[in-house]
Amino acid sequence: MCTAVYACDIGSVKSGAFAWARNDSLNNAPTASGDIDDLITNIVNDVASGATISLGFEAPLFLPVPDDSTCLNSGRTGELNRSMFAPPGATVTTIAIHETAWILKRLQLALQPQPTLTLDWESNWQAPGQLFIWEAFVSSNAHSDTHERDAATAVQYFLDNIDDLSAANAVTCENPLSLVAATAIWSGWLSDIQTLHLPCLVLKPTQPYNGRIDPA
Repeated sequence: MCTAVYACDIGSVKSGAFAWARNDSLNNAPTASGDIDDLITNIVNDVASGATISLGFEAPLFLPVPDDSTCLNSGRTGELNRSMFAPPGATVTTIAIHETAWILKRLQLALQPQPTLTLDWESNWQAPGQLFIWEAFVSSNAHSDTHERDAATAVQYFLDNIDDLSAANAVTCENPLSLVAATAIWSGWLSDIQTLHLPCLVLKPTQPYNGRIDPA
C-alpha cells in the first residue's frame, strides 16, 4: 500500500506565498506546485488509487496553555528562537488556521467515503483509509529560497524518518490546544472535542532539500 506524503508551505495564497509538495518514495524526485486547488485534486486522486495520505502543514498546529501565568506567551519546547508567539510565528499560525480549514473542508466534501483523520503518529496511521496530519517546522538553516523547496524539504524529511517518527518529533508542550483539531471539527472531519487537547507530530529538518523538484 502506497503512502503519499504531502506538505504545505503555509503563506498567502493571494500573494503567491503558498506551495505544496508530494512524494511517495525517496527513490523519486518530489513534485511541487503553488496551486492550492491542484493540492485537493492530487490528494483526491491518491485516495482513489488506494493510497494512505500523510499531510503536513508548515506552521504551528497546536499551542501551549500553561497553568502558570508567568509562562503565558512562551514558546513550545524545541522551538528555540523561533517561538510561535513571535510576530512571524503568530502571523503564519493565523494564516494556517484559515488555510487548513479550507483544505480540510474541500477534502471532506470531495472524498467519499472519507478517510479517518488522525493526529496520532504512534498509532497505525499507515493503515488503509487514513489521513494523517502533522506539522512541519522548516526554519533557520533548513529554510530555502522558494516556497516549493521548503515544502519539498518537509516531504523528504518525513520520508527520511518514516520508520521512527517518534524519535524525530522535535516540539512538545504541556496542556496543548490543538488548532488543527479545531479546523478538523469545523470542517466536519472530527466531532470529539477531546481532540482539542492533543498535540501532533512536529518534524524539524536541519538542512534544505537540494535535489530535483518536478512540477506537479
